[in-house]
Amino acid sequence: MASEFQISLIHQGVAIWNQWRAENPAIKPDLQGADLSQLDLSTGDFSGGNFYEANLRDTHFGQCNFTGASLYRTDMCMADLTGANLSYADFYKTSLYTANLTQANLRYAHLYRADLREALLQETDLAEANLYEVDMREAIMPAASLVRSTFYYSNLSRADLTGANLSVASLMGAVMESAQLSRASCVGTNLYRAKLQAANLAEADLREAVLRMADLSYANLENANLFRANLAEACLDYAQLAGANFKKTNLWHVNLGHLILSDPSIGPAFA
Repeated sequence: MASEFQISLIHQGVAIWNQWRAENPAIKPDLQGADLSQLDLSTGDFSGGNFYEANLRDTHFGQCNFTGASLYRTDMCMADLTGANLSYADFYKTSLYTANLTQANLRYAHLYRADLREALLQETDLAEANLYEVDMREAIMPAASLVRSTFYYSNLSRADLTGANLSVASLMGAVMESAQLSRASCVGTNLYRAKLQAANLAEADLREAVLRMADLSYANLENANLFRANLAEACLDYAQLAGANFKKTNLWHVNLGHLILSDPSIGPAFA
């Protein structure tokens, strides 16, 4: 259970809490199961803390430090984590539904099976984070950094990843139906068996990306760069490919179906 002393400190204000942390650096926050909902805890130092199953719903954590904190099964729905440092934090099965994580640092964070539906992650740093089986449906992630992050079998349907950096990320088996990936950087990204039906990949940089057996039916790949990409056995039924670069692309056994070839220069690439 949570430390009653520490809970009383928090309710006295962040300034007193941070002073106590500075004077007692060896003592880790123990707020397991605590109800801190709707409090303003902005700029608080909660690094290394234990928040197991705590109620942090609609709490303000702007610019807070959660480095290495355990947020296992924590309720952080609607929480404001703008600019917070959440690197190396553990969010296993944590609910971050509609949370605001704008410009937050989530590098190396563990988000296995976390709920990030409709979360705001604009310009958020998720480089090398573990997002295995995460629910990110309709998440708003423009210009987010997802370099080398892992999204195995995650659901990003209708997520907005406009201009995001997904270079060398792994989205094997991810569901990305109707996702917005226009102008996204996907250099060397693993999208093996990803479901990208009706996704918008216009002007996306997919150089050397692995799209083997991916479902790109009805996807928009206009002006996308697929140089040296692997599209073997992928489905491109009704895909829009005007202006796309297929130079040295692996198109072995691609399902062309009712391919929309509005640019006649694409034709020879499939010969």
